[in-house]
Amino acid sequence: MFLPKLRELNEALRSLFSLPFTTKFPAKPHQPADGFRGFPEYHQEFCVGCGTCAQVCPTSAISVTDDIVARKRIIRVDYTACAQCGQCEEKCITGKGIQLSKNYLLAISDLKDQAVYNSVEKNLALCEACGTKIACFDHLLFVKERLGAKSYANPNLLLVTQQQFSEIPDSHVKDRLRREDYVKMVCPKCRHKIVVKDEF
Repeated sequence: MFLPKLRELNEALRSLFSLPFTTKFPAKPHQPADGFRGFPEYHQEFCVGCGTCAQVCPTSAISVTDDIVARKRIIRVDYTACAQCGQCEEKCITGKGIQLSKNYLLAISDLKDQAVYNSVEKNLALCEACGTKIACFDHLLFVKERLGAKSYANPNLLLVTQQQFSEIPDSHVKDRLRREDYVKMVCPKCRHKIVVKDEF
């Protein structure tokens, strides 16, 4: 009858003089271990603005907004909807554009707080014939580097290479396509129309 009481007393004394198993959060910030999956963060220098992260996000926490007037693409992740699954980091075409951090704390009083979001902004390349979006300039540069010398067969990639060394004036949207538009920044649909018109 006394044995269970002695065992409990022994456990109480051992736990009294042993180190705690938990951290002192929130008095002292917790340091996650290596491999901890926290909230994803964008890295401006590696992100090309392709939007793959938004396509594979299972909770639709990542949104892509294109501003045609300002020629900007904004990719934003909402931490309140993020499941920290790591799909965005795994499927990133550069491998470094978006990476999971060790940040896990989301204690805020206002959902409009900027700490809830993480975003990146990229310049958009627009079709000089019809004005539709083509891709981000960083994405075109990424494709050019992957293709190597083969990229010079594509006029769009050739223009992106030229823009690295000299400034090319913007061309306004035209009422009709011309043969010289083939060597300008145009979308695949307009380029097809130019080739068909030139051939026939």
